[in-house]
Amino acid sequence: MNRFQTFVLLVAGLPGFTRAGEVAFNGRTFQVAEGYTMTEAAGRAVVERPIEACFDGKGRLLVTESSGSNDPVAKQVKDKTHRVLRLSDTDGDGVFETRTVFADGLMFPEGILWHDGAVYVAAVPEIWKFTDADDDGVAEKREVWFDGKTMTGCANDLHGPYIGPDGMIYWCKGAFAEQTYDFPGKPGWKSRASHVFRMRPDKTGMECVFTAGMDNPVGLAWTPEGDLMVCGTFLQHPEAGRRDGIIHAVRGGVWGKDHDVLDGHVRTGGLMPVMTHLGPAAPAGMCRYGRDLLVCQFNLRTVSRHQLIPDGATYRTEDSALLTTEHPDFHPTDVLQAPDGSVVVIDTGGWYKLCCPTSQLAKPEVPGAIYRLRKAGGEVPVACPEPRWKGEAEPGAALKSQNAHIRRAGVEAAGRGGNTIPVKTLLGALPEGKPDRFLDHAVTYALVEGGDPAAMAGAVPEAGPTGQRSLIYALAQTKPEAVQSSAVAGLLATDDAGLLEALVFGFSKVPAWKAAGMEWLGAHLAGQRPSVAAALIEKLGAADASMLPDLGGLLEKSEDPGLRVKVVAAMRSLAKKGEWPEGWAGPLLKALRSGAKDEAREAAGFFARGKLDARPGVAQALAEFAGDASRPAELRVAVLANPALGAVAGGNLALLVSRLSAETAVEARLAAAQVIGSLALKPERLRELAPVVARAGMLERPLLLKAFRSCADEAVGMQLLDGLESGGGLSAVPEQALQEALAAFPDSVKARAKAARAKAAPDREAQERHLAELEKSLPAGDVTRGSVVFHSAKTSCLLCHKIGYKGGTLGPDLTRVGAVRTRRDLLEGVLYPSASFVRSYEPVEVADRAGARTLGVIRNQNAESLTLGTGALTLEVKIPIADVASISPGQTSLMPGAFEQLLKPEEIADLISYLQSLK
Repeated sequence: MNRFQTFVLLVAGLPGFTRAGEVAFNGRTFQVAEGYTMTEAAGRAVVERPIEACFDGKGRLLVTESSGSNDPVAKQVKDKTHRVLRLSDTDGDGVFETRTVFADGLMFPEGILWHDGAVYVAAVPEIWKFTDADDDGVAEKREVWFDGKTMTGCANDLHGPYIGPDGMIYWCKGAFAEQTYDFPGKPGWKSRASHVFRMRPDKTGMECVFTAGMDNPVGLAWTPEGDLMVCGTFLQHPEAGRRDGIIHAVRGGVWGKDHDVLDGHVRTGGLMPVMTHLGPAAPAGMCRYGRDLLVCQFNLRTVSRHQLIPDGATYRTEDSALLTTEHPDFHPTDVLQAPDGSVVVIDTGGWYKLCCPTSQLAKPEVPGAIYRLRKAGGEVPVACPEPRWKGEAEPGAALKSQNAHIRRAGVEAAGRGGNTIPVKTLLGALPEGKPDRFLDHAVTYALVEGGDPAAMAGAVPEAGPTGQRSLIYALAQTKPEAVQSSAVAGLLATDDAGLLEALVFGFSKVPAWKAAGMEWLGAHLAGQRPSVAAALIEKLGAADASMLPDLGGLLEKSEDPGLRVKVVAAMRSLAKKGEWPEGWAGPLLKALRSGAKDEAREAAGFFARGKLDARPGVAQALAEFAGDASRPAELRVAVLANPALGAVAGGNLALLVSRLSAETAVEARLAAAQVIGSLALKPERLRELAPVVARAGMLERPLLLKAFRSCADEAVGMQLLDGLESGGGLSAVPEQALQEALAAFPDSVKARAKAARAKAAPDREAQERHLAELEKSLPAGDVTRGSVVFHSAKTSCLLCHKIGYKGGTLGPDLTRVGAVRTRRDLLEGVLYPSASFVRSYEPVEVADRAGARTLGVIRNQNAESLTLGTGALTLEVKIPIADVASISPGQTSLMPGAFEQLLKPEEIADLISYLQSLK
C-alpha cells in the first residue's frame, strides 16, 4: 500500500458539518462521523508533540516529533532540536506502547515517507534519507537525498516527500524564494513560484509537475486511476471566504494566486480552477481513503472528507467531516490509512505558533496525541494501480473516447510521448458545447510540447474559436513566425471571450503579432459592433492599452454609453504608463462635463492622475470645473487630486474639509483627506487644519497629517498635539505617520509626542491582563448591533476587510473569521492589532537608498519593483527594486489601535459577537 502525506502549520477553516456522534478523550469532546469509532492509538507517554507519520513495511509507525521550539528558523536550523520516533504495537491491540528514537538532531520536520527500506524526512532546506539496516529502531546511516537550498522565514519552502504510483518521489516547493535546477534537457531552469517536483529514488529524472502562485502546496494524494490531488494555501487572493483549497493537479497546469512569480511559465489560458474551496483552511496532511480524500484542517480542529465525483475531465467533491471538535488545543496535522484499513489522525497539540496568525500564545505544555478511527464492519484499503498512461490510455484510441477523463489521459500521453498525433486529431479531442478547462489545457499543453508549427499554422483558419484559442497559445510560446501575423490579427473580429483572451496573451509575447493587431484595430475597430468593440477595448485596455488606436476620435464619435465608458477607462489605463495625446483633451473634458455618471467618474479619474504639466489650457479648464459649485463634489475632489492643481486645491480647502463630515461616505472622506495631505499649506492654514485632524476618523487622520510634514512652526506643532491628545487620538496614529508629520518641527514638539506615546502604550503583560479582564467584564454582545458597528463610518472596517465580495483588501478577509479565531483572539485583534499578524498580511518597512522609509503590506514583487499596500482604498506605493536599500519586518500594524477609545464597551461586545458569527 502506498502512503501519501505531508503537513503545514498555518491557520485553517471549513464550514460546519452535521455531528453524528460524540466521544471524549483527554478532556476534549469529539464529533465523529456516523458509523465510525474512535480510540487513542498513542498518548503522551509515547509521543508528546507528533507532527507527521507513516507506516513502515512491518506496520510500525514512524513519527516526526517537535521539541516544542518556535524559535526563528535560522536558529532552528542551527540547533536542530526535533526528531523521528519509531512506535510499535507489540500486542496487536491497535495501541502503540513502545518507542525508539529513530533519528534526532533534525531541523523542523515537514513530512516523512517510508519507501523501499529507507525513511525520507523533509527538514528545510533538505530531504534526508535514513537507513536502519539492522532494524533496531535507530537509523545508523543518514544522508541528504535532496537540497532545495532556500529557507524563508516561515520554513515553508519544502513539504513532503511522497511516493507516487509511478515509483517517483514527489515533494512540494512553497514560499517564493528562487530555486534553480538542471532538468534533463532544461539546464538552468529557474523559478520563484510554488511547484510540485518529482524525481526517481536514484536521484535521476527530476522534473516540475505543476506550477502555482499559491503560498504553499502541502498535501498530495492520488486517485485509484493515478490522478494527483494537492491541497494548499492561498490559491487565490482572499475573497468571500475563499483562500485555500484542493486542486486536481495536471501536468503543466498553472494555478493561483495570480502574481508575478508565474511570469515566464507556459500558459494554456487563465489560471486552472480550484476543485474544492476550503476558505482560510491552511490544510495540513492529506491522504486518499478508498475513493475519498481526507484532509486535516489545523486551526479548525477538523479532519474533513471529500468524495471525488467525476465532472467532465476533472472532478468535483461532496464534503463532510470525519472528525471535528471545538476544543481550541486540538490541531490535526496529518492523517493516514493504516495497513488494516483504519484511519490514523495525528494531533500535534498546542506548541506551534511560528507564522501562525491566530495568536502569539504558544502552549508547548499542551501535548498532542495519535488517534485511530475504525469503520463499523471494517475498511478494506484500496491500493493504487499502475497509472493509466502505462497502457490503459493508448493515445490514438483514447482521443476518440466519449469519456472526458480518458480523452484527457490520451492527450496527456501524447504530450509525454513527444506528440506524434496530428494537430487536427488533437484539436478533435477538444470539447464540443460546454467548455472543459482540463481538456482544453491538455490539448494546448500537448501542442506546446510537440505540435508541428506548420500544421498548427495551417489549422488556424479552419479551427473554431476553441481550437483557435489553443493554437494561438501554443504558437505564441513555440514558433510564432510559422503563422502570418495578419491571420492572427484578423481573429480580433471575434466575440468569443476565450479566443480574445488568447489573442491578448499572444500580442504580449509576439511583437510582430502586436504590430499587426494594432494595424487591424486602426482600420476596423470603429466599424465593429459596440459590444465587440467594447470587449476589445476592455481586454486590451487592461492588458496593453498601447495597442488601441485613436481613442480620442472614437470617444468623440461614439454615441453608445457603454462603449464610451470603456473607451475612457482604456484611456485612463493608458495614461498611467506615460504621456497622452493632445487630441484626447477635448473629448475627455466633454466626458467629464457630460453628466453621465459612470463616464464622468472615469474621466475624473483620468484627470486625477494624467500629466498636465504641458497642458495649461486643460489645467485651467479643470480648475474652473473644480471651482464650479454646481458640479458634483465627488468629481471636483477627484480632479483636485492632480498634482498640477495644487494651488487650486489649496484654494478649495473649504470644499475638501467639508467632505470630511461624518455624513459623507468613507470613500469620499478618504479621497478628500488624500488631497489635503498632498498640499503645501502655510502655517496659518495649518492652524485651521489642526483641529480638523483631531476630529477626523482613524483612517483619514494619517493622510491629513502629511500636510504638516514640511512645517517647522512650533506653535502649529503644539496645537496639533493638543488636539490629538485631548481627543485620545495620539495613540491611534501610526508611529510612522506621526514621525513623518513631525519631521520638520523643533525637538520640543517631537519630545512631547514621544513622551505622550510612551505613556499611552501598555507593555505586553499589561495587554494580556487587560484582555483577560475585558473578556470577563464585557456584556453579552448582539450580532445585529455588531453588524451595524462593523459597517459604520465610525469604524470603517469594510474599507480594509472583505466580507463576502464587499470590502477592501488591505487586511485579511473576514468572511469566515469566526470559524478560525476564538473570542479572545478577536478581542486581541481589534484592540491590539500589532500583537500578531495574519499570514501574508505582515507589515514590512522598506528603506530606499535616499533614506525614506515606507510601512506597508507587500502586494507584489518582481524583478523591477516592489508594491506596498499602505492604506485603505487600495493606496499603494511602488518602489523600484534598484532603489530598495533594505526590507525589515514592521512592528506596527496598519490597522489603527484606538477602538477602545472609539467604542463603548457594549459596542465592542457587539462587534466581537458579530465577528464570531462569521463562519
